Amino acid sequence: MKSYLPFILLLVFTSCQELIDAPVPDLRWDAFDSPNAKPLTATERKALEGVYSIAIADDNFGKEAALKWTYVASEKDTAYYLSFFCSEDVRYFICQGKRTDSVILLNGYWRNVENTKTGKVHFTISAADLSGGNSSAAEQRLSLQIRGTFGVKDDEPEKKISFSYLRPLNTKIPYYLIAHRGGGRNNDLLPASENSVEMISLAAQLGANGIEIDIQVTKDGVPVLFHDARVNDRLTTKTGIQGAIDSYTFAELEKEVKLKRGGKIPTLKEALDTILTRTPLEFVWIDCKYKEAIPIIRTLQKEYLEKAKSRGRKLEIVIGIPDEDVMAAFMKLPDYKNIPSLCELDTVKAQQVNANIWAPSWVKGHQDEEVNAMHAKGKLAFVYTVDVPKKIKEFMYEAKFNGICTNRPTMAAYYYYARQ
Repeated sequence: MKSYLPFILLLVFTSCQELIDAPVPDLRWDAFDSPNAKPLTATERKALEGVYSIAIADDNFGKEAALKWTYVASEKDTAYYLSFFCSEDVRYFICQGKRTDSVILLNGYWRNVENTKTGKVHFTISAADLSGGNSSAAEQRLSLQIRGTFGVKDDEPEKKISFSYLRPLNTKIPYYLIAHRGGGRNNDLLPASENSVEMISLAAQLGANGIEIDIQVTKDGVPVLFHDARVNDRLTTKTGIQGAIDSYTFAELEKEVKLKRGGKIPTLKEALDTILTRTPLEFVWIDCKYKEAIPIIRTLQKEYLEKAKSRGRKLEIVIGIPDEDVMAAFMKLPDYKNIPSLCELDTVKAQQVNANIWAPSWVKGHQDEEVNAMHAKGKLAFVYTVDVPKKIKEFMYEAKFNGICTNRPTMAAYYYYARQ
């Protein structure tokens, strides 16, 4: 019996893992959904951004939160979201805002990424605090209070919480906040699947200004977003398809495969189109898992960089070089030294391909000497994949990197925007 114990434990763990979830609560709120409640203006949204102290909370959200707006666009409308990046336990809030005659309403949910804790939140703000009067804009903001209640899961919010404005967001030194796998992993229990269009649309709300995505190639040569080389139960719901991605056409995958937390496997083209037209994301790290995909990836990279330029849209797209096989394939491209790229190998190889960015693993430490050498050549340096909050803070505050790749972008966003 002893020899079967690991197998039995694995089955139990897998079965239990499938039951773990943290769904977004039902966000209906009569006051917020009233016909009399109107969308906020750009001025009203901007006035709410900043770093706030947290009080009257009987749950541990920390002492501060950084509040920042983002959006998701569609052909018909643009939805705006106010994210609260908390200083404690990788907790965050995501809300939408409306205004009545007398108050600003914020309606949304909170989440602790370290576990399944989540719930509804209702906030109110005096409209007079944002509408002028005899006070200057600076004086108004210093007295700004956001008061409300939060609940657990779908329970009506009853626990009190209050936010008091402290200072503007830090944006002095540009920094790349790169969300791993399009925004986060499946085991982070986010409301979208890793490497999905839905996750990409969520990434900015989670604090990212850029994303890393993983590319495999189908049997008929279509680059798709998928981390593992094989279709498996970790990433997909159970279907008749199992095995290597390149054993199936894209049509077969699209028809038969559903991602673990919803959605379909997207093509790289669909992902880039979503980034360009629906999100404010400004950076894409295409992590090539399949060396034969390099020429196709290059074609799409060029196409979407040109589209971004024609739209006046700030967007960087780099081809990731994670190993020497991919590097060799990359170096076969015409004029490869002028193609935007990111190299995970040593600085010598990064310089050999003239990579725009050198990106080592965090386990190698700060590597100040190597980072300084890249900076001296006008290049950037990122670190990946840093997830422990105290390590995120360490690499952002003490090391010299220009960006960080993480599965905890809400935590990185707090450390960036709240930094003094």
